Amino acid sequence: MAKSSRQQQLRSVLTRDRLIQATLDEIFEVGYHAATTQEIAVRASVSRGALLHHFPMRADIVLAAMEALLEDGTRQIKAVAGQLQDGKVSLGDFVEFLWRLFSGRFFYLSLEMITEARNDAGLRERMIPVVKRFHDALDEIWLAFCDPQRCAPRQARIILNLTVCLMRGMGVQTVLRPEPGYYREMIESWKAMLPHIIDGAAGDIMFAKPVVKDNR
Repeated sequence: MAKSSRQQQLRSVLTRDRLIQATLDEIFEVGYHAATTQEIAVRASVSRGALLHHFPMRADIVLAAMEALLEDGTRQIKAVAGQLQDGKVSLGDFVEFLWRLFSGRFFYLSLEMITEARNDAGLRERMIPVVKRFHDALDEIWLAFCDPQRCAPRQARIILNLTVCLMRGMGVQTVLRPEPGYYREMIESWKAMLPHIIDGAAGDIMFAKPVVKDNR
């Protein structure tokens, strides 16, 4: 491949990355509906023609931005989960990390796009497989750092997804209930409960097999 061709491909990749980052920045700053492709192009310092070359439709760049956002979130979660597995951070530290993730930029950006997808069938149809890949990756991460001797794969998925859903739900509440103390109480309570769910009586109760009554 000629040097000029490689340079052109590199410029194209860098332009695409700048447009995706600019989309995330614009949506985070002004919201989904106010984020126009014109302002995205300005923020990325590219022409509108360059934007349309990479992303002919607004939905195309939104989908690419969502995919990049979730990939970055996956990398962050995987990195901290690895630190937990290696004993470099505690389970409580991991919960605190998830809270920061799901009450900050990552979460608010995903919330903007998910809310829009609710009323846009075309966007929703294209976004579902992107989000599914994110959740599949989370399941793999959970299983990778949970000791199978202490926690069966199904139990690991349920426990960690319960944690994520708790953080997500509180993240939504922060929009209209900006009371840090309110969330801190729940976070500390969950941090105290989690070890007992993973390897204690609480987990035994949660995952006990139902007793089948013989009515004969």
